[in-house]
Amino acid sequence: MGSYAQIMIDGYPIFSSKNYYHQWYFRKKDRCIRNRSKSQRNTLIWTAADANDQDEEETDYLYVCSGTTLRRRLELAGFNRETLEQEFKECIAQRIASCEEMVQQDYEWAKDYAQLIPILKASCLADWLKALKTAVEERINCWCWEEEKNKFSDPLLHLLFATDEFLEEFSIHETGFPCKTLESMAVAMLEIMPSDVECVLDITDLVGGGWTDSFEDLIEYHQDHTIFYEVFATAIADTRSLIALAPLSKTLARLLYANVISAMETYLSDTIKKQVLTRESIRRRFVQTNEAFKEKIVVQDIFRKLEGLNEEIVQVIDMMSFHNLDKTTGLYKSVLDTHFPNTSMVDLKKAVEARHDIVHRNGKTTQGKVVEMNMQDVERLVELVDATIQHIDKQIKDGLLDDDEGEGE
Repeated sequence: MGSYAQIMIDGYPIFSSKNYYHQWYFRKKDRCIRNRSKSQRNTLIWTAADANDQDEEETDYLYVCSGTTLRRRLELAGFNRETLEQEFKECIAQRIASCEEMVQQDYEWAKDYAQLIPILKASCLADWLKALKTAVEERINCWCWEEEKNKFSDPLLHLLFATDEFLEEFSIHETGFPCKTLESMAVAMLEIMPSDVECVLDITDLVGGGWTDSFEDLIEYHQDHTIFYEVFATAIADTRSLIALAPLSKTLARLLYANVISAMETYLSDTIKKQVLTRESIRRRFVQTNEAFKEKIVVQDIFRKLEGLNEEIVQVIDMMSFHNLDKTTGLYKSVLDTHFPNTSMVDLKKAVEARHDIVHRNGKTTQGKVVEMNMQDVERLVELVDATIQHIDKQIKDGLLDDDEGEGE
């Protein structure tokens, strides 16, 4: 079956792609997530919802910009009314020539093409735009044309959906409008619509089908916390549930205390690893500020180095000790521009030292003194670490959405 992406102007589809999508003239900043009921489906691209499901909610994953914005982006790329006129004339000339060639064939069906020649010769761009406007306003496309065609007498409207009339003609858009490029098709659509009309690249089906993770950061941005905070919170909840098993056990208290610090380290490690590996600007900052990447390489080795860079980055991060808070705070500041809460650092460092004694010295300090620990200490540490991670996570979440670098309108 596959999943489809659709480019639409005022809800009218002009292009689709299966199992992939091309961002075209849309920008990363154009992305949005919308919720709607199934009764509000665009039936030009979705099947109508069952009567019992009308109020059920669905989520759309879209790139959205105004007609004014798209028109400007197309203009800057060299597509406008003038280029549309040129493509139109070329397509009409090609169609006329094709019909004249077909008429020469000694077949009964070929004679039907003779009727198209005067229609094509007499038509102008304004006539075709009028037919296109009718199609858009009546919400008809090639899928429903057979059921609707008897309602209309305009021969150009019929040619818009006569997909088999001009088999040799190549065009990237999905209508019978006489132009070859998707850009000119968009210009034609914008010619017949208000300037503030909504232009959309709908990749909902691809997101649902697992064909793209392009909205992963935006989905995470609209949640209360990042995915890794949710993992951390689950670990903390598990720790709290274990407290009730033996609330007076000092041995269990020490183990749980150490586990809280481990959960913090896991969050810090996983978060910076994901940011570095998935965001080019962050990866650049990590490499440029890390001593592990100061080696000199010859030009011939550049591409080999780049091919294995992510693997090397993972190895470097995995070797880091995220319970070394001085280094970790510096790393987060220099690479992610993220700051730890100053008021928590003294207590956090003491907690990390206690955890080190528990894990590496069987619960004793370097002086041989037993580290006394109870469940109240565990609870206080949970609150301290959770507040710290939430403070960090908010900064991470707020920085998830990068604008496109070097973008021009």
